[in-house]
Amino acid sequence: MERGAMTTRVTTGFGKAYGWILSASTVSAMGDGIRFTALPLLSVAVLSDPFQIALVTSATTVPWLVLGLPVGAYADRADRVRMMIGADVFRAGGLLVAVALLLTGHLTFVPLLLLGLVLGIGEVVFDCASFAVLPSVVPASRLEAANGRLFTAQTVSRDMLGHLAGGVLFTLGRAVPLVVNVVSFVVSALLLRNLPRQAQRPFEERNLWREVVDGARHIARDRLLATLTAAAGVINAVYLGQVAVFVLFVTDVLRLGPTGYSLLLAGGALGGIAGGLVTEHLVAKVGRRAALVGGLVLVGGAGAGVVAGTVVTTALGYFAMGFGLMVWNVVAVSLRQTIVPDHLLGRTIGAYRVVAWGTMPLGAAAFGALAQVWGSRWAFGVGAVVILLLAVPVALVLAGDARLRVPVIGKDCSGAEKL
Repeated sequence: MERGAMTTRVTTGFGKAYGWILSASTVSAMGDGIRFTALPLLSVAVLSDPFQIALVTSATTVPWLVLGLPVGAYADRADRVRMMIGADVFRAGGLLVAVALLLTGHLTFVPLLLLGLVLGIGEVVFDCASFAVLPSVVPASRLEAANGRLFTAQTVSRDMLGHLAGGVLFTLGRAVPLVVNVVSFVVSALLLRNLPRQAQRPFEERNLWREVVDGARHIARDRLLATLTAAAGVINAVYLGQVAVFVLFVTDVLRLGPTGYSLLLAGGALGGIAGGLVTEHLVAKVGRRAALVGGLVLVGGAGAGVVAGTVVTTALGYFAMGFGLMVWNVVAVSLRQTIVPDHLLGRTIGAYRVVAWGTMPLGAAAFGALAQVWGSRWAFGVGAVVILLLAVPVALVLAGDARLRVPVIGKDCSGAEKL
């Protein structure tokens, strides 16, 4: 009776373990949001070379390309909860060193660059471990709901509150956002200590690099996983490319200032929040295939709305883009967590993120060139066409895979609290 009662409680309310993960991830995301705003501001205040400033800002993304695969493989053999705690402590330590250097007047280009790398490495470890641990505490049938709530909370914490706090805190003093960032990571680590530890997973093959290859091979051999991974690469390239030129579009085409630009960005975040809240119900009504394809079509159509070049169509388009991207992300991540065996989950997440993040700088460069030749408006037009065309092969691959309809047996939460 006790076992059944726990299963019912976890299925309806996700359980305490999910609550700790949600709380810790939300607080950690706040730190990422503060860093996103404060690190470039700090770089501008300390450095004078534009190239050095750009290197510091981009340093946080480099670890995904270099460490995504091995860290994902390590997450399949290690205690994932301990990895998340270690990532928070590692980032907090790096920030404390930066605060000390800043207060003593020794924070120069090299320490700032190393700080960006430390924060990026911590993000890789935390994300690989957290995405891999979630299916252990949530039943497969509720992953859309769990991921929807998690992504929504992270969007509010990182993209709205964190970004805003980073700028406001910086006006109070250069070291203030760094100190607050330290506090966010320490709080996240303390929350995660409430989770039970995971046992080390047995492995027949202990060679880490061979396990990395196994993860990449698993994606390549699975048509559905390969399609989702390739699609994520295209989507991220287009999205970051559009974000890179959006400020030019707002100022040159819409003739808006910084306030208008911020409000439009906030509209996109609100669309993401709305998408995260309704994805579970959307999947229940139309299914995963329709939700994934519909999300792509909505993103493509939203880009076409931005091309119209009015404030209203741009605001609606950015809201719809945020909504569609969130629906895609929640369903795609939940599906990957459902169909990938637990002992391969960390390394497939790492490989997935390497592709997804690796295309971002390519997209930024390509769309920057498009904006320079044709103007920022048509960069959104090209992006809309690419996403709409992408929806066709994705729909064809999804149509023939029964795993979108049938939950994986055995991934219930009768032992969810045990991790």
